[in-house]
Amino acid sequence: MLRSVKMTSHKGMVNFPEEIKEEFLATGGLDFRHSPYASAEEIWDFMTKEAPRRFPYYYTSSLYTSAAYRFSDYVEYLWIIKFHYMLISYRDRFKESGKKGAPIAFIQGGQGLEPYHAAGTIALRPMSVMLWGGSMSAREGVSLREKAISDRTIEEQGRREISPESCHLVDGHQWIKQGFVPVDIVAPYLCTRCSDMQYLTESHRSSARKTPTFMVDYPVNSHPDQEWSAEYLASGLRRLVQKLKDVGGKNPSDEEVLDSIRLMNRGRKAVRDYVETWINAERVPGYSVDLGWLPRFSGEYYGEPEAGIQLAEEACREVEERVARGIKGIEVSEDPVRLFICGSCYTPQADRIDKGGGVVVGCDDFWNRATIDVQEKGDPYQNMAKAMLAWPYERPTIERARWTVEQVIKSKADGLIFAHHWGCQLQSAVSRMLSEIVKKETGIPILYLELDALGKAETIEQSENRIESFIEMLSVKKK
Repeated sequence: MLRSVKMTSHKGMVNFPEEIKEEFLATGGLDFRHSPYASAEEIWDFMTKEAPRRFPYYYTSSLYTSAAYRFSDYVEYLWIIKFHYMLISYRDRFKESGKKGAPIAFIQGGQGLEPYHAAGTIALRPMSVMLWGGSMSAREGVSLREKAISDRTIEEQGRREISPESCHLVDGHQWIKQGFVPVDIVAPYLCTRCSDMQYLTESHRSSARKTPTFMVDYPVNSHPDQEWSAEYLASGLRRLVQKLKDVGGKNPSDEEVLDSIRLMNRGRKAVRDYVETWINAERVPGYSVDLGWLPRFSGEYYGEPEAGIQLAEEACREVEERVARGIKGIEVSEDPVRLFICGSCYTPQADRIDKGGGVVVGCDDFWNRATIDVQEKGDPYQNMAKAMLAWPYERPTIERARWTVEQVIKSKADGLIFAHHWGCQLQSAVSRMLSEIVKKETGIPILYLELDALGKAETIEQSENRIESFIEMLSVKKK
């Protein structure tokens, strides 16, 4: 799409403008693995008629909402409409898929998806389960405020049961325990990105629903070149596939796992192409949020890898065309302050960053997995294990910091924000060390943020004011 079209606005609600409908319909529909084909017409009708009625908090024009729920003021990419369709509609689609035998697995926030898809399983990360529970448990048509209260209530129930110091992932586990999200197995990897996943997973053993659990143990202090660690992790991945088979999945052959690897590599390439085209453009080709969604999207695809990768490749074509024409994001400054984001589970309120003179040019979460492909020949489990052991985000802090330095330089960032949520023991512990290494190597200023705003409408204003002040400081430095 080679123009920026303002969203319609009425009584505090926004919607997609009718003038882009024909252009959107020409892009075609989405092919799903677990659901029927969705035509562009069906997607448009859902996003402009049904979704605003059922999920109005997505369509609010209020600035006081989390980045996960607010549409931008302008439509600059058509693929974004399909992306949000996948995000909003998967609750309906997967309830039907589950009835037809496709098991749903609750996984970690940023991990390899190949074993789950090869075993015919729908893999959903914590935020997806939290969104599913938060929207499906309450009556449809709730306001943003009503949804925030509902989410806060379930979180406090979980913390009373598990620990008052638990991170926000407790929400997703609580939605499962209370039966609002029909998960068949809790089967995450244990990675250093999250300090709480192990005991949150173990807590299902004592819940009334007794959801089956399995954890792929990750050898934290290992090295990618150590043979024992790759063998150890590969054996865990093989056991994972057997566990998925036991809850209704299939037992894939090694060739089928390799096919899944090839598919995920195709998705990783699309993400790399998209991000690299964006950050190397002379003029920023869109909103920060339009850059930020795709790497995170690649960490899940909302259970539908073929449709998700199709969408990622559409995004590549759109951004390449806009960059070739020199089209800038309409509310992005000509020379914005470029920000690189570090930390798990954090999405900055990008539209306010753009309007304040900044722009997000990268993040370490999820993006690091898109930078490493899995070998497509040989033992698929060994190949997956070696790639996982090389993920920069899971490496010792010094190695993770060195990789972050490389990304900061590539993205031409003017400053770095390291944010972590209250209760995230790991990220809070490493934030200062990693950031000081980056500052020493690159000289860019650092902003630290501790938040309590994951997916919520509260506590946002204070952190956003700090970010805006940080942008203002960097703007003066650039002049």
